[in-house]
Amino acid sequence: MVPDNLEQLEVKINQLLEKHERVKEQKELAERKLQEKESEWHQLRGQLRQYERERSEIREKLETILGHFQRLDLP
Repeated sequence: MVPDNLEQLEVKINQLLEKHERVKEQKELAERKLQEKESEWHQLRGQLRQYERERSEIREKLETILGHFQRLDLP
């Protein structure tokens, strides 16, 4: 009877170790995906800042152009 209990214990320990390894791999995969998403987020945030600067520059140029038209006093 003792050998059967030991075998059952060994089987359960092996199952636990296998499950632990799977969970560890899933965690590592999730961490890699998180790092990729964070990198992508930083890149997109940088693009957004660039677009906002460009938008501001275009707005200033358009205001200057509109100011020129307003000074023409066209009917």
